[in-house]
Amino acid sequence: MIIGTITQLWRYPVKSMGGERLEAATLSVRGIPGDRGWAVYDETRAGITTAKRAHALRHCKARYLTEPVAGEAPPSAEIAFADGTRVAADAPETARRLSETAGRSLSLRALGSAGSGAAPRVSSSGDSPEQIRALMGVLPGETEPDYSMFTPESLGALRQGNFFDAYPLHLISRTTLNTLRSIAPESEWDDRRFRANIVIESTEPDGYPEHAWVGKHLRIGAVLLEVVMGCPRCVMVTLPEPGLPADPRIMRTLVRETQHIAGVYMRVAQPGDVRVGDAIELL
Repeated sequence: MIIGTITQLWRYPVKSMGGERLEAATLSVRGIPGDRGWAVYDETRAGITTAKRAHALRHCKARYLTEPVAGEAPPSAEIAFADGTRVAADAPETARRLSETAGRSLSLRALGSAGSGAAPRVSSSGDSPEQIRALMGVLPGETEPDYSMFTPESLGALRQGNFFDAYPLHLISRTTLNTLRSIAPESEWDDRRFRANIVIESTEPDGYPEHAWVGKHLRIGAVLLEVVMGCPRCVMVTLPEPGLPADPRIMRTLVRETQHIAGVYMRVAQPGDVRVGDAIELL
């Protein structure tokens, strides 16, 4: 059954920064080659950090000048800062510029080739309940997202050799965004807030169609994708970025209407090529 078409493909060379829009991509077990190929390292806390802790990262954008190759270490990315300055990810001055932008000591780390390890993540150990709620974007009295499916062991296995939060691909439908927009029209439900790799036009006119695909498979040409789980949201979707204001009401709506979920996480069961305009079949 055809359930939609691809309208946008996105790759994010540096985790937490703005990404680059693609017309086509080759999907592998590590998702789109080069996606989250680089990440920001907090020198003080000795781990990979995100815009949840360093909000200024959302005002940076990154792109590749050389096309990444599946299974290989990513090439250097070009980072554009809010003032228009562009520097290479592997340039000596990049760590200083990042640190000045975020007000803390930061640097960049890249992934190696497939099968190699990745830099460790910043641990939330020692964070207060108030700090945890701030990272999740929830207020006192609101329910926190359900992460019970992620034991430390399972999450560690999922993050081995990558900088993903959990799974290598994220999809969201325009139907979901339009449904949320109809509920809370005072907010800007721009797809850029949600940092999906694949944005689709669904055949369903309303609701949250992709949430019903969890546990099923999607076929796009020769590609086979397993829909693993709904994507729980955090403070990231509320942060300001170029062209979008800060909006904590986004999380108020998601907590109330979808139990934090918007879009789905997927893994690649059968690699292959996809492009904008491709039809998506639900198996």
